[in-house]
Amino acid sequence: MTSNIADHRKWLKERTIGSLTRFSKWRKGIKIGLVIGGGFIAAIMGASANLVEADHKWLLYSFQIFGGVLVLVGGGVLEIVDEGAADAIERADALADLVDERDRQIADLGVDFEWFTRLYSTAAALREVVESVLVAGAGDEDEQRRRFGMMLDIVVSEKDILFGMNADRWNFAIYIYSFQRELLQCAVCRRPMRVEEMAPHRSWKPGEGHVGIAFQTRREIVAGDTSEPEARALFDGPDPNRREEDLARYRSIASIPIGVSADEIIGVVVVTSDVPGRFWIRRGEDERASDPVEPLRILANALAMVAKIADLQCERTEAIES
Repeated sequence: MTSNIADHRKWLKERTIGSLTRFSKWRKGIKIGLVIGGGFIAAIMGASANLVEADHKWLLYSFQIFGGVLVLVGGGVLEIVDEGAADAIERADALADLVDERDRQIADLGVDFEWFTRLYSTAAALREVVESVLVAGAGDEDEQRRRFGMMLDIVVSEKDILFGMNADRWNFAIYIYSFQRELLQCAVCRRPMRVEEMAPHRSWKPGEGHVGIAFQTRREIVAGDTSEPEARALFDGPDPNRREEDLARYRSIASIPIGVSADEIIGVVVVTSDVPGRFWIRRGEDERASDPVEPLRILANALAMVAKIADLQCERTEAIES
């Protein structure tokens, strides 16, 4: 439907400008004809006046004056009219551009509205998972992993709207810090191909790569293009973890710490894409309403709440048993 309206508008714009252009050419042709014809008549009549008797010259002079009037009309009056036609073409073109700009703004508002709607529904779905933990209890480690996977799936299901990911080679993962191994290990991963999800994943020490840096510094690490010199050093992993395809596969990266408190970070939410520009830190002057990092912040907060609730319930159980 939108495409048909756009095609009709384009056709109408072309027809309007085309008609005005043809009208302008038609008037210009008449103007040239009047100037040349009037000049020709005046010249012929002026020359003929020398060949006739004085009693008949008045008639030739009348035709000569008529020719001069034609020249005046063609050169003066129609010039003004022709300029008006040119102005009309320019105004019609400008008006069509204004209509296109207005429609573009309306379309952008529609996109922004859909983005905010999906963000709200995603946050609501994550909140339901958090509330279910309060009812169901802490569960074991496998149950916790299952919950994390469910929460990650909620965000992944909206990746096309929230992050603009369609044919990207994307990666969504949750890394949890193991105090026993002193490593950030992948607890849950989602990728386009199941075989990639099940493949062994790299682990990171605090401070290593973007995952370890986000964990150690307790701050978001976001880059729209990791091939840029200032970003590449930050996102390069240490030699044992470095792979040749990393630069091509992980062009856009967002690593968001999972913090249960200001001083306690349990892991990192990581999302990557092979398409540059998928992630950016939104600034106050940014005209875009959407913020691709915000859904990850909401996910990280929800994961932190689930982990904290589980810890509190475990502590309560231990206290009762003791």
